[in-house]
Amino acid sequence: MNEPLSSDEESPNDPERRQFLSKAVSFVFGGVVVAVPVGAGLATLLSPLGIKNPEKLKVRLASLDDLPADGTPKLFQVVAERKDAWTKYPNKPIGSVFLRRKSENEVVAFNSSCPHAGCSVDLSKNGGEFNCPCHASTFDIEGGIVGKSVSPRGLDELEVDKELLKQGQVWITFVNFKAGVTEKIEV
Repeated sequence: MNEPLSSDEESPNDPERRQFLSKAVSFVFGGVVVAVPVGAGLATLLSPLGIKNPEKLKVRLASLDDLPADGTPKLFQVVAERKDAWTKYPNKPIGSVFLRRKSENEVVAFNSSCPHAGCSVDLSKNGGEFNCPCHASTFDIEGGIVGKSVSPRGLDELEVDKELLKQGQVWITFVNFKAGVTEKIEV
């Protein structure tokens, strides 16, 4: 038989016990409800920090027929979608490239930024060399340094897709390099 409960023992229907369990469940449920959006927000905020851009930008600049057959370099602006951590910038200029047709199936591409301080180089009036207007560096038509120069290296040559060139299209892999150093270090 059932023995009567002493005054020191709690009954299973004790209101304080029910309130505690109710509050504990509410606290846990509320914590989960708050933690999910906070966690999602933190993940969104921090996600760009861990992303590296493993791909280099491959872009079509011209058709082979757009380049002078005599080997004179021609400047082309590189326009592409640019992204930083959270923002996309559609079709913005990101640099420029000199293309030079060496033969029917050979094109050379140079980043137009001077390796010394990043100024844009210009083609001389006769088309035989590149000149940097900032610090008087001069580069020959092959991108090499001419004479005394403050530039630590010649113009930075970019990769031209040989397979697409056979089809008459000039596609390059656009890369910017660190200025002021002798090594070609991608930025």
